[in-house]
Amino acid sequence: MDIKAGAEPANPPDPTVSSAANDEKRAGKALVWKAAQLGTSKVVYLLGTLVLGRLLTPNDFGLVAIATVAITTVMTATETGMTNALVQATHREREHYDVAWTIGLIRGSLVCAVLCLAAPFVASLFGDPQATPLVRMMAFLPLLNSINSPRMTDLMRELKFSRIAVVAMLAVIVEVGTSISLAARLGGGAIILGKLAGAMTTAVASYIVAPYAPRFRPSFASAKQLVAFGRWLFAIGLTAVISELFIKVVIARSLSVPALGRFSLADRLAETPTQMANESIGAVAFPLYARLKSDPARLETAVQAHFIGLMFLLLPATGLIIGIAPALVERVLGPAWVGTSPLIVLLAIGFACEVSFNVVYFLLQSLGWGARLFAAELTQYIVLIASVALLAGPFGLVGIGAARILTAVVVAFAGAKAAPPMFGTILRRTFRTAVALVILSSLAGAAAWFGASVVPGTVGVAAGLVAGGVGYFLLVLLTDEPLKLGVRRALSLFFPVLAKGSQNIAR
Repeated sequence: MDIKAGAEPANPPDPTVSSAANDEKRAGKALVWKAAQLGTSKVVYLLGTLVLGRLLTPNDFGLVAIATVAITTVMTATETGMTNALVQATHREREHYDVAWTIGLIRGSLVCAVLCLAAPFVASLFGDPQATPLVRMMAFLPLLNSINSPRMTDLMRELKFSRIAVVAMLAVIVEVGTSISLAARLGGGAIILGKLAGAMTTAVASYIVAPYAPRFRPSFASAKQLVAFGRWLFAIGLTAVISELFIKVVIARSLSVPALGRFSLADRLAETPTQMANESIGAVAFPLYARLKSDPARLETAVQAHFIGLMFLLLPATGLIIGIAPALVERVLGPAWVGTSPLIVLLAIGFACEVSFNVVYFLLQSLGWGARLFAAELTQYIVLIASVALLAGPFGLVGIGAARILTAVVVAFAGAKAAPPMFGTILRRTFRTAVALVILSSLAGAAAWFGASVVPGTVGVAAGLVAGGVGYFLLVLLTDEPLKLGVRRALSLFFPVLAKGSQNIAR
């Protein structure tokens, strides 16, 4: 895509050396800010979810899940992929920012109007008319999201995540605070009002950190250039939401709305490690890969570091979630959620099995190989829908958890097949590291379970997390060099200081 822009900064005398020295440094700084954002946002969000789980009922969460899947389905069905197009583009003009903002505003307004009118139908599809007002409340979320400053994409492209992190942290604090403060009076509606408050905070803050005065400018020619990049992302997203809609309709109608609430909460808790890992390393990987795609050697090094870093973060987090799941349900969520822990465990395992595909996703996206990515995603959702249809009836929610694991294994193979040849080399090169991290993460999960079992009350949950987490990091430090795992070397691509510091600790 050739989108021209204003003058670029003058290149230094040796652009190759400068690029090699600065891209990873930028990525490292971006990762620090992204980690700070997630360390604040995800902890606040997770604690907020647990508090809301205590204040609300599975039925409340089920009604919110209905509203959420409705808005996600319609938004994905109208996705244009313009944000990613602006990030990937080498050159951009003001007209393209205005067109992207205009189309987003039109889209958000139409989605809001359609869902307000269709809310009763959506509620009847899930078999619970109580969801109607919640769907109408949620309908205003895309409208608020559409008015963000389009210049936020520049911050992503240039890996300037410090400003993005501040906006995200502020928004999640407002969202969670609003939801908890209103939960006793509004039930599930408090969660949606919190989302709306967070979206409004993001919109206002975006113009502070990325100033811009957008103009309403519908231009078919400019829009065509932007939409061309996003057509495969649109197809992928549409396939994903159709699958998610199918699963949640099956749960609500075949089991119950409270069962949908249990699934929704379990899914949110189990996916937390994957979200944290992807939103930290993955969010930086996409723009970094887009910058390195013309340098295959550096791209391969970055992809390998991404894969090892993702395993290093995701696998132990999954082990900890599995280890504390029984105590978390029994001591924190309360009796209304009894029986949810096996589902949390199965879903967490499923998300962990997708670790290699999470790397492939960003790699294919940055290379512009949308057709291959869509083929892998389509395979995933065909298997998921078929598995849920077969297992949900006889096994209930546990069957759906098992279907997620089966699907994750299939998409891992499909992703490896769709990836460029260098990814196969990376998989072979990192096999020993993967096995070692799985073993160490399992030990971390066992330590978390033991700590939560020995120490009574909610303090035991925290004690288990600390015991498992600290034990894992110490074991990685002690075994990295003797077993030649390459963890410290991978992390040092972005964090040279971290590598030196961990060597001193190991001594």
